Amino acid sequence: MRLAAAAAMTLVALGLLGPGGAPARAAAVIESVSVENGYPRALTFRVTARADTEITDATLHYAIKGRGTRALDKPKDLAPARALTAEVELLVNTGQNYIPVGSEFTYYWEVTTADGQVARSEEQQFLYLPPDRQWQSVANDFMVVYYHGDRETLARAYLNAGADTYERIGRQLYGIELTTLPVKVILFANEAEMNPARPGQGGRFDAAVTTCGTKVTNDILLMIPLACGSPDRTDTLRHELGHILNDVAGQGALAKLPAWMDEGAAVLAQSSPGDYEGAFRVAVRADRLIPFNQMVVPTSNPQLVGVFYGQAYFMVKFLIDREGPGKFAELMRTIKAGTRYDQAIERVYGLTMAQFEDAFRQEHGLAPRSQPTAAPTAAPAQRPQQAGPTAIPTRAPAQSGGDGSGSGGLDRGMLVIFGVALLLALAAVFSWLLAMMLANNRQRGGGGGSAGPGS
Repeated sequence: MRLAAAAAMTLVALGLLGPGGAPARAAAVIESVSVENGYPRALTFRVTARADTEITDATLHYAIKGRGTRALDKPKDLAPARALTAEVELLVNTGQNYIPVGSEFTYYWEVTTADGQVARSEEQQFLYLPPDRQWQSVANDFMVVYYHGDRETLARAYLNAGADTYERIGRQLYGIELTTLPVKVILFANEAEMNPARPGQGGRFDAAVTTCGTKVTNDILLMIPLACGSPDRTDTLRHELGHILNDVAGQGALAKLPAWMDEGAAVLAQSSPGDYEGAFRVAVRADRLIPFNQMVVPTSNPQLVGVFYGQAYFMVKFLIDREGPGKFAELMRTIKAGTRYDQAIERVYGLTMAQFEDAFRQEHGLAPRSQPTAAPTAAPAQRPQQAGPTAIPTRAPAQSGGDGSGSGGLDRGMLVIFGVALLLALAAVFSWLLAMMLANNRQRGGGGGSAGPGS
């Protein structure tokens, strides 16, 4: 008996028996974990585990690199079992949820048995890219370009363009350093291949406009190898990387960049404005620039996309040319600190938006859009139906008689016009009567003087 008791105590000490002398149960064994790539809709995370007693719970823990958050999820309708297979479906591109391709997951599973023991898998990594393609990559110290097919040369050109843009716009213009690294560029073969990876937009706009690249997060860009409005194919990457740099330099929690500022600075990041400049010049010649108060959000009219981007670029260029790049960087910092963009422009440049618009139009040879209304000569109470002008017309009106101000000036002008018209009408009637009399006289004289032959 003493020997048996001593043996039992030894087993308890070794953890092979429980406190009551019963054999201790081992924690569950996690046999496998995996991810099924259901691009473009969902990712399915699976775990298989076994234990000597029933497994009653399973939890997926995951994080996406660069997002700064961790999350957990549990299988639906988990049935306790000693041999368990469980899964969690994570939707990645729906109206409510979007996780872009290029996202890097870290994840692990925990399973719990009926007696409360918890087993945890090793942490795994998963790079979410469209399946069924032989993805390759090239990289530098801050960017990775993923591609498939024979696009290595273009991928390396993107790396060089990215490094140049980062130095020129990020460091030299804004004085910033990116912290969410690496920036991942997913290079698709064409727009049809890229479209399932984009957050859904749809509708007439998508059908009318080719999307050559999209910034989906501050570390992921989607691209196709197509020159869009510029002879330099890498300008699409420069433009979208420009959006990332704009976000870091100017987007704040309380104040946001207006669309013209974000898009204009992104065009500035290109090697040239390309076709956007031509669209802008045409709009200037026709005096059809987009009013500044409509440049705050992107245009929804496909026919105005070129004008919008070109005008946005020249608005940004106007500010930089006016007082140098340092002031523009200061404007970005002021907005990021929480000042609304129009108030920030007034603080940094001393211009209201109306003054900015008028100065911009004058810079391009156009009349200002607004100016103070002249003081009326008559008391408003005497002509409540009249309203002062709010904008200067593109052509000056013809001078009218009198002083041209107030309702009295307009009445005298109408009387003059009416009198001239009446005189012209009377003259026309008189001329017609005179012509009829002359015609009758010619007819009578001709009839009496005619002679027959052989008279």
